Amino acid sequence: MKTEAIPTDELDPSTIKQVGALPVERDADGHWRVILITTRDSGRWSIPKGNVMKDLSPAEAAAQEAFEEGGLSGEIDEKPMGSYVFWKRRSGHWELARVEVFLMDVRKQASEYKEKGLRKIERFSFDDAEDAILEPGLKSLIAAAKEKLLKSKA
Repeated sequence: MKTEAIPTDELDPSTIKQVGALPVERDADGHWRVILITTRDSGRWSIPKGNVMKDLSPAEAAAQEAFEEGGLSGEIDEKPMGSYVFWKRRSGHWELARVEVFLMDVRKQASEYKEKGLRKIERFSFDDAEDAILEPGLKSLIAAAKEKLLKSKA
């Protein structure tokens, strides 16, 4: 399954490199849900993501973003499940960004966190999450997560 809209070997070296968490959790009925968070600028649905952090592994940085943006904590895979690219709005122009994505099994959500009130947070079925996302590569990663979780953690 292709998880990137643009192959990484075709990316310009100036492409912004980010990390992100794909947060999932089981609801009270045992069904998996995807937790999506709106972006601050456009308000579109996405996953928590941000720049690589100097003193943290990529997975730890992705977990930190999930906590800062949504108060989410839990177990995060150390190995990325894939990556996707998108156009990131910068002051007056656009830049290509590649996000390395780590699957996160959310265990709790803090009541207080850094960006509380700046974003909306909602839980979606896998199909609804795919429908809510604009980036084709991220849609593919959500589909891959669904397949993985339904097979291995049934």
